[in-house]
Amino acid sequence: MNRVLGALKATYNFFAGDAILLVGVALAFVLAALLGEVAKAPNPVVAVVFVGCIISGLATTLGRELKGRKKP
Repeated sequence: MNRVLGALKATYNFFAGDAILLVGVALAFVLAALLGEVAKAPNPVVAVVFVGCIISGLATTLGRELKGRKKP
């Protein structure tokens, strides 16, 4: 069981070392699919929402990292 958990953890760390990034990317793909297929939104709108989700995930992660950094 430890090997299975180790493999899952290694896979998770390989694809997204941070849970916020993983959720942000997954949310971006889900929203893009819903907007493109269900709502029939134009491709530029889908692209802006997709990139916006990715950037917001990155900004959230960066903010968290900077908040946790010790100040000199």
